Amino acid sequence: MTQKLVIAVCTAQRPKMLQACLESLDNLIEPDNMEMSIVVVENDPEPHFTGEAAAAVKDRLSLPVFFHHEKRRGIPFARNTALEAALEHRPDWIALIDDDERAEPDWIEKLISACRDHKAEVGNGPVRRIYEKPAPHWWKSQLLKPRPTGTVITEAPTNNVILSGRIVARDGLGMRFDERLTFGSEDIDFFRRTHAAGAKMIWVDDAIVEEDIPATRVTTGRLLSRMHMAATSGAFNIVLREGRLKAALHFIPKSFRRMFFGALATIIGFVLKPFARKRGEKLYYYGLIRLMKGSGNLRGLMGRAHNYYDVIDGN
Repeated sequence: MTQKLVIAVCTAQRPKMLQACLESLDNLIEPDNMEMSIVVVENDPEPHFTGEAAAAVKDRLSLPVFFHHEKRRGIPFARNTALEAALEHRPDWIALIDDDERAEPDWIEKLISACRDHKAEVGNGPVRRIYEKPAPHWWKSQLLKPRPTGTVITEAPTNNVILSGRIVARDGLGMRFDERLTFGSEDIDFFRRTHAAGAKMIWVDDAIVEEDIPATRVTTGRLLSRMHMAATSGAFNIVLREGRLKAALHFIPKSFRRMFFGALATIIGFVLKPFARKRGEKLYYYGLIRLMKGSGNLRGLMGRAHNYYDVIDGN
């Protein structure tokens, strides 16, 4: 029996990256008895992929591709539109990949095979990051440790994931991204709720995608802003799920500890830099990251949005 798979891609003002992403999807090995198609959601006030521009993309690809538009700026808006667009095709499976990523030819084959073998409804794989410019020496990349395929997980991002159509279908779990989380953590929140609803989620260690990291994303300002955003959205997520009082009891002491020790490390690192530059810089920026996390947690408790995603890296 033939099953349907829809691959959803959300994009905003990155036509070259999107083209590379779509070309990689067009080169996928199609699993047996699987009918594949692509939906692209352009998240911009005015769409660019209409008329001849959309037709030109479709002509280059062998897989069917359908363009949709979401004018409300914000990742959860775009992702919910992508889910709705996918549901129009009555899919058995929906895969999500970012527009700045390229899939290995066996990406879908590995995800589907692992989910079938382990009777799972969600499969999440690793992302291999390709840096245009090396990150600063003091930056510790947040790399996931290898885990055996089939390891049960309780949360996942949307940069490399496949999920059963039942999870989003109206006669299934009916899951959607929380549109209040416009500044981060909407994907982690989505899959935490999916896990809580009883869906089995697994890690698929050999289902690989590559992500292009532009030089603009590894500047000091952007790296620190990203840490601030992650801490803000993480705290706000807890406010939404567990209430402001419980979130405050958890985050206020944690935030002040982070800010106190962050300030201390920043001062010591600054003093140390003239005598031991690398060690001093590492301590200095470690302190700044702690300060970003502490202040971000407080910002999230107050429900104040972050503007990290207002800046688009890449083209």
